[in-house]
Amino acid sequence: MSILRETQSPPFFAVIYTSPPKDFDGTSFAETASMLVALAATMPGYLGFETDTAAEKRSVCVCYWDTFASLSHWQEKAKEWTPGEPSLEILLCTTGCLWPWLVEEHQANLEMQARRVA
Repeated sequence: MSILRETQSPPFFAVIYTSPPKDFDGTSFAETASMLVALAATMPGYLGFETDTAAEKRSVCVCYWDTFASLSHWQEKAKEWTPGEPSLEILLCTTGCLWPWLVEEHQANLEMQARRVA
């Protein structure tokens, strides 16, 4: 599922696990994850989210922001909202930026190298 606003510049993202790891003993994992996703939606610069499945068939929610500053502001608030278990370190899979031209350039370079080898 995807609910994402269009943007001209590449969005910044945070991938939040919404299902616990197999060895997690607590009961509040999904509730805390949902709270972090809801917090994201209230932050300035929020663009939207999409859901997906990550490694070990764990569900994730990918939240997007328009700037690194917006993502960083959410992370600071998220740290305040997750002082106990599960911690933000357990809930947050990764953060980053979608730089499509770097991916496209990398693919083009690989294609050129493959042609040279052939």
